[in-house]
Amino acid sequence: MHSSALEVSRRFLHGTWHATRHLEAVLATAGPLDLTEFVVLEYAALSDLGPSGIADALRLPDHTVSRVLGRLESLGLLERQLDPDDHRRRALLPTRQGRAQLDTLHATLQRHVERILPDHDAEQLRTFATVLTAVVAAEAPSETTPVVSGSGATPSDAPRGRRSRRR
Repeated sequence: MHSSALEVSRRFLHGTWHATRHLEAVLATAGPLDLTEFVVLEYAALSDLGPSGIADALRLPDHTVSRVLGRLESLGLLERQLDPDDHRRRALLPTRQGRAQLDTLHATLQRHVERILPDHDAEQLRTFATVLTAVVAAEAPSETTPVVSGSGATPSDAPRGRRSRRR
């Protein structure tokens, strides 16, 4: 491997590792969810994927997603309801509290990014996000969407609404 390519490879590997650890630490200050729980709740909010679809999109074992969904339910952040379009499956719907937790986590991340990268404007950050999305797309080109990359989800302009009783 050419030394320039090796340098890029190493920077990518180490950067991804440390960025993930850093992200986990930031999320720990914002609420009770770890990174996996946050992302699963986000996928439930932005897609019509069921548990196995989320597991496939995140490349996690089904039992891991099942455990996470159980924890999100026990925290009152998510509920499972019969899907009105297909009574064989359950729809995953974030509760009002779940949406508030997502808002809190996103606001925390936004403030953190602005604090640690004050010299990077919005366009540079969008470019960075585009590159990250391209990495996902390279692994699963038919599955990417602008909002939930790699999920195969079809997000609407806004998170999905609740379909039944209010909590």
